[in-house]
Amino acid sequence: MILPRSIFLALLGASTTTHITFCEVQHEVTKAIPVGIATVDVTPTGPVHLINELEALESEGVAQPLYAKALAFGSDADTPAVLIAFDGIGIPAAVAGEVASRLEENFGIPREKVAVCATHTHWAPHLTGLLPQIFNGPLPPAHQARVDAYTRQLVDALEQAAVEALDDRKPAQLSWATGKVTFAANRRLLGDGRVVMDDALMFTYNPDAPIDHSLPVLCVRDLKGNLRAIHFTYACHSVAITGRAISRFRNRIHGDWAGLAQEIIQQRHPDSIALCTIGSGGDARPSPVGGVNVAAAHAREIADEIDRLLAAPERWEPVSGPLECFLEEADLPVQPYPERATLEGYVREIGKSRNATARGYVARDILNRMERSDSVPPDTVPFIAQAWSFGDELSMVFLAGEVVVDFTHRIQREFDDRRLWVIAYANATPCYIVSKRMLELGGYEAGNSMFYYGRLTPLKPEAEDRVMETVREAILMEE
Repeated sequence: MILPRSIFLALLGASTTTHITFCEVQHEVTKAIPVGIATVDVTPTGPVHLINELEALESEGVAQPLYAKALAFGSDADTPAVLIAFDGIGIPAAVAGEVASRLEENFGIPREKVAVCATHTHWAPHLTGLLPQIFNGPLPPAHQARVDAYTRQLVDALEQAAVEALDDRKPAQLSWATGKVTFAANRRLLGDGRVVMDDALMFTYNPDAPIDHSLPVLCVRDLKGNLRAIHFTYACHSVAITGRAISRFRNRIHGDWAGLAQEIIQQRHPDSIALCTIGSGGDARPSPVGGVNVAAAHAREIADEIDRLLAAPERWEPVSGPLECFLEEADLPVQPYPERATLEGYVREIGKSRNATARGYVARDILNRMERSDSVPPDTVPFIAQAWSFGDELSMVFLAGEVVVDFTHRIQREFDDRRLWVIAYANATPCYIVSKRMLELGGYEAGNSMFYYGRLTPLKPEAEDRVMETVREAILMEE
């Protein structure tokens, strides 16, 4: 192809630090961005309590390794941004904060330019400070000690992934496209006037409830067009293996469909890495579930769709920056705590059921704080919204918590959905982040799940608008 003279001169005169390259996807000149890529193994080296094991049993082996992966965008002159994603249940705020603090201290990278995300596989280790009441009471001290040790090791590994990605930076072309996969199903079943979610009902779903089947994909290529990395997001719990009544898989470490999708993509594209993040799938689960083979089928659906996108260059849009990053924090209001007599009643119900036990331990903690004249836990939930804008071409929005799909749909309605990419389980996992609609319906995400997160009462309905205000502040700061 013969280039116009103006483009030829621009290419000829480009400096070694500012690369101008030809983007075949869009048939136009695109400015290259320095991008670094890294992978670090975060598989536990010994037994550790897994989040999906509710009894006092530690892991019995490794069915699939776990990884942390990082993408570093931008030059030192522009101050790079680092996206880290790892195979794990969620990200404790203290872990993300420590990783970000180290990167700021050692590399001068500000907090808003560090995003730490989890794939939410339930076959990953428990982490200190996350879901403290999910196990029918405290873990045995030896188990907790190994959880604490793994959490410290994970912090080091996440930092290592970020540092290696920063060291790996070289000029790259970025492009993105959106595909579609359909195995996610809304898991909230309406029955007898209440919202039901039960292992025995894993093959059923609510076809009338909202869902998000989009699959945004970011490709990183070198200046010769060779694929270096694929980042994709899907809004669905990574629990395809789960289902005790229908799956023989038990108590082994595994990345579930998210880990398998990354593995399959890398097998098909061996010179690249695949990095998975999860969208607003707090109320979505795979359909069907029931074992590793089922999870692998879902993973292949994702890999097949990415290959279809790669075979259709007209589907891709260039991403050239400049990258701007913003982060906003907020406190979401929760319902007030009950009277002391009610709290004491909750404590007496410890042992009656899993829900009652978790609620009782949270109530006992509040009562103990009262006895010590300490302040009770705050009647708010901390929330973080982060926005990364690559010029006017793409804006990634990172949301803390197990965010339900209502928020993606509302964000898309209120902002430019043509360039928005919503990622949840990012920077902190304080609880389910539920909408006003879901609070009115009730059910697990809006109610009992709070006990497992060490909280006693649901969010207030006005929390939805506070979430959206925080998102709006983060997104609009880039304009």
